[in-house]
Amino acid sequence: MFSETKRFVFLNPPGVFEGILISLLIIIVFYGSVKSTRLLSSPKKRITLISLHLISLIMLFFILLNPAVRTENYEEEKPKLAILVDNSWSMNLPSDEEGNSRIKAVRDFFNQHDHFFSKVEENFLVSHYVFDQLLKPVSSDFIKTNEPNGVNTDIANLLVELKDKHESGELDSVILFSDGADTRSKAGNVAEFWKNLGFPVYTVSSSPDDITGDVWIDRVKVSPVAFVRYPVSVEIVVKSKGFNTESIPITLKEGDKLVSIREVFLDPASAEGNISFVIQPTSVGRKIYTVSIPVISGDSIKENNQKSFVLDVIVNKIRVLHIAGSPSWDVKFLRRVLERNPNIDLVSFFILREATDLVFAAQNELSLIPFPVDEIFGDELETFDVVIFHNFDFRPYGIYGYHLDRLKNYVTEEGGAFLMIGGDRSFNSGGYGITPLSDVLPVELDYLPAITEDPVSEKEFYTTLTSVGTKHPITKLIPDQKENQDNWKEMPALDGINRVQGLKPSALPILATPEGDPILVISKAESGKVASFLSDSSWKWIFVRGGEGEIAPYYEKFWNRLLLWLINDPELKEVRIKTDKPSYNLGENPRVDIQVFNREIDEHKMKSVVTFPNFNQIELKVEKKSPDGFRSEIQAEEYGVYRVDVNYAEETGLKSESNQDETLFLVEPPENEVRGPTTDANLLKEIAEKTGGRFITIRDSPRQLQIDFSPKKSITGYKTVRIWDNPWFFVLLVAIFSSEWILRRRWGLR
Repeated sequence: MFSETKRFVFLNPPGVFEGILISLLIIIVFYGSVKSTRLLSSPKKRITLISLHLISLIMLFFILLNPAVRTENYEEEKPKLAILVDNSWSMNLPSDEEGNSRIKAVRDFFNQHDHFFSKVEENFLVSHYVFDQLLKPVSSDFIKTNEPNGVNTDIANLLVELKDKHESGELDSVILFSDGADTRSKAGNVAEFWKNLGFPVYTVSSSPDDITGDVWIDRVKVSPVAFVRYPVSVEIVVKSKGFNTESIPITLKEGDKLVSIREVFLDPASAEGNISFVIQPTSVGRKIYTVSIPVISGDSIKENNQKSFVLDVIVNKIRVLHIAGSPSWDVKFLRRVLERNPNIDLVSFFILREATDLVFAAQNELSLIPFPVDEIFGDELETFDVVIFHNFDFRPYGIYGYHLDRLKNYVTEEGGAFLMIGGDRSFNSGGYGITPLSDVLPVELDYLPAITEDPVSEKEFYTTLTSVGTKHPITKLIPDQKENQDNWKEMPALDGINRVQGLKPSALPILATPEGDPILVISKAESGKVASFLSDSSWKWIFVRGGEGEIAPYYEKFWNRLLLWLINDPELKEVRIKTDKPSYNLGENPRVDIQVFNREIDEHKMKSVVTFPNFNQIELKVEKKSPDGFRSEIQAEEYGVYRVDVNYAEETGLKSESNQDETLFLVEPPENEVRGPTTDANLLKEIAEKTGGRFITIRDSPRQLQIDFSPKKSITGYKTVRIWDNPWFFVLLVAIFSSEWILRRRWGLR
């Protein structure tokens, strides 16, 4: 629609200095006129001359300012309005005491006032956006269905971005829906910015009720990496608002397993409490812990009552407790292997004599020290990664059932590792069939000592790889499978084997005699691992490719790999899996990288499965990304702990411990968006006030925003006619000057 309007303008408008000068001249002229007409007795004559004098001067100034009449042609068009809706995660939090989410309150506001927003659509050119720390253009339907998942809120930055998207003066107004929880820019500190924004911002608070009560876990401070069996400190800060709570219980869990419950005391002045937990991981790998506090009556936000964190546990040094029943070649060479390994911290005990041994010296001349049974099987036990009984008979040394029961719990409950090596004091010969250790050993032992059969056979035998052993990482001394099997066939014969009554159902025989008698048997024992080597003559393997005075490489490698298996070291894994980071926000796509070592890669043999927090499982599609690597992505659609398992099968249905791996990752709400009450109506009020808009809450009517619905006028052209160009104006000016001069002469004034 086109129209025109006329208005009076000055083509040479005065500045401040010119305005002051003109005002002073008018005052001086007025004073001079009054003084020059004081001789006239008639007031009417004086007023007439003074008025004509002032009018003449004003008209002169009027001419200098170049007055004109401007005719403007303009076009009426719809103004531009942007509707912005907060898309940060805090919009999922409660908006009211009933627990309705803030985003739902916004959607209900749109539905309830549909007539108003229809009128807005009719009278404005409307654009819709959602925002967190960035601005995203969307449709109006998207706003009605979108689930907020932004990790931060940056109101000032998004308005700068919005301003940059439009030319100067192009955007006329903004309606902003938010809870005011600005986590990035601290927008309240940039008041001058709001004044220069260039358009009014009408703000609508999505949370009409001030959060009156909230207790939350504000911060968890812990190193992302820990060493197995080394203590690590977890520092936690708990805060509250609107409560007089002096203390509150706090729980630490690893998965579903309870680790500890403590009580945190809140300072009355700051309403803040600090507490520390000490955890001591017992196995390597990724662990996910959760700290939580109970939801008390009046706690308005439940989502910030728990916080999870990820701990990647690695091996620092393998701490080994080696207890040998008597000196022997087997003990000597195994100890040398353990001492040569720089990654092993070895604690050894050698039994040089028993109390019943016949000696030809006084008791006080013997240099034996007491065997520290209570210390070893007490608090010190949990500091070891692996415990080795090497041809050791526990009975003469004050080791009782409760000591061995403690050792059993160390394995099954604390994730420890136990290795028993054979000899005439081990297994059935050592009377272990009646002890708690028989429950965790992978072999079956006699409950009562055999009378007719010797528990140890002294026959010579060769070791062979079992079907499991051909694929197991412990016995994979050479990467090539055929060459490795040939190497084992060349191993020297051993002598002396402990007889057992069979294998446990969960046991895996790795090495055996040609007749099938087990030599090396391994098993998992609940949280820990156990192994049995049923001979004390493995030292003979040092004669394979070992130089004079040196340890044979295969002998050393075998025992080192057995120890690595016992502690779950990932070095034995020929298939390894990792994620690009340990924790994610909802909406991110975790990236899974899989690496395969020492074999030809075929993606058809790769099977990867992800287990969701609700225990649903799906198989991942993997894509080959490098000569030895695969990659896949997961759509994280819910909060919680995810587990990814991978298996690389060389043959159909074949599984090996070395070509399997697993990892965990965490998906949780953004920390900044749930920390504390997360509402700030005062910020929204300030933005509206500084920019010329208005503030309301979703309980108010949008008409209270008082948005101007009138069309925007854009000038398309104009015509200017100067008044000085009109001859009648010159005639009027001459007439005024002439009239003053004639009257002054007629009334006797100069």
